[in-house]
Amino acid sequence: DPWLLTRVLRDEWGFEGLVVSDWGAVNERVKGLPAGLDLEMPSSSGRTDAELVAAVRAGDLDESALDVAAGRVIDLVRKAQAGAGAVAGLLDVDAHHALAREAAGRSIVLLKNEGDILPLAKDANLAVLGAFAEKPRYQGAGSSLINPTRLDTALEEIRALATGEVAYAPGFSLAADVAESEAAQLRDEAAAAASAAEVVVLFLGLPARLESEGYDRDDIDLPAEQLAVLDAVRAANPNVVVVLSNGGVVALPFARDVPAILEGWLLGQAGGGATADVLFGDVNPSAKLTETIPLRLSDTPAYLDFPGEFGHVRYGEGLFVGYRWYDARNLEVAYPFGHGLSYTTFSHTDAAVRVTDSGDLEVTVTVTNTGQRDGREIVQVYTSLPGSTVQRPVRELKGFASVALTAGQSREVAVTVRRADLAYWDIRVDDWIVEGGEYTVEVGASSRDIRSSVTVAVEGDPVAFPLTRESSLAEAIAHPVVGEMVQGALRQMMATVEGLESVMP
Repeated sequence: DPWLLTRVLRDEWGFEGLVVSDWGAVNERVKGLPAGLDLEMPSSSGRTDAELVAAVRAGDLDESALDVAAGRVIDLVRKAQAGAGAVAGLLDVDAHHALAREAAGRSIVLLKNEGDILPLAKDANLAVLGAFAEKPRYQGAGSSLINPTRLDTALEEIRALATGEVAYAPGFSLAADVAESEAAQLRDEAAAAASAAEVVVLFLGLPARLESEGYDRDDIDLPAEQLAVLDAVRAANPNVVVVLSNGGVVALPFARDVPAILEGWLLGQAGGGATADVLFGDVNPSAKLTETIPLRLSDTPAYLDFPGEFGHVRYGEGLFVGYRWYDARNLEVAYPFGHGLSYTTFSHTDAAVRVTDSGDLEVTVTVTNTGQRDGREIVQVYTSLPGSTVQRPVRELKGFASVALTAGQSREVAVTVRRADLAYWDIRVDDWIVEGGEYTVEVGASSRDIRSSVTVAVEGDPVAFPLTRESSLAEAIAHPVVGEMVQGALRQMMATVEGLESVMP
């Protein structure tokens, strides 16, 4: 598509690098090259190269297009060679692993913590259950699969930090086919371990075979055998902390039945240690959900459009993806976009907004750590334009800021909303346009936990929209060229009408 690969990518966005195909995604190499596709991957063993040469010889492909693509490939090779060896010193795998642990700890979302069951006491008698505790699901499958320098397991890291007894039972098998007798035995062993513990930490999630590139899940449910283990464990001990390992959202029908849930996603090689850090409070969780967790699959925006018919998918949701959909429909959700708890609490006060000289919005708010622990809060800024002339979501995230606060500390946090981020794409002029009006600026801890709301007047972009027979009178009056003529004609018409009224009997 020359419009996307050349006009938008290079001419409008200024991209100067190399365009590479996805693996095996090229169907028409001769058409793709002049459109802006520089490098096909993987190699076609010379087949499509021969097609390019034949097209040039036949006059179907301008040789200059081939030269341009080859030049970009050569330029990338030269840059790679110039950068080789630029990093001095030995590879410090220990430092890298420590950084991976810190990053993973900052990525774990505390969804629920009823009764402050977390953080765990290190001398507590624990039952660590679930196969993922010993065999972590820490990365995606397919092309994203890599070999880490080392790999933590949550079970080992929990035992390393705990001073009390830590029992373990897998609870379920990660194999595709398991006999019911084996599943029942694993389930019974987990329930027995749970009954002897003060607190249960149960690791649930999606095996790699259930989510990968190249295919889609049929549902958003956890495997039935895992939910059966959860039921058996809860019956033996209600003090259950669920730790999730999954690449995509899963339904949480048990959310009201357990006191605590940690959403770990895929935490990487140091995820086991990071999970232990959060469970015991060595790290105070601060992450927020980057997607909504719905109550059911049928609530999701693409439910009626996907997978489409005859190999064609309809992207019918338009702007209303994610939280924009759930808010527009006022749908109840399990956990909203931006949600994430901490072992402390925060207040947001004194929100204010002003328009800077550059047209950006500078939003300020005072954040106070009102709890007893040091922690980190992520302040989220959403905007909306009531009465907009175009379709818009109820609110849109426009900026956020992470702030670390000691217990009792307050700090003013500033978040800049770029003027360009207020724009919408106007199909009448094929350009991004900032609509003028009274914008609502909301500051909160999630898309459904708004703490403060202020308004600000934003001046719109001067735009001369093309007039057609379908244009309204208001659009004609607002036109920078035609508007004055229309208003003059209206004044003349009103004067004529008033003159006629004065001579009528």
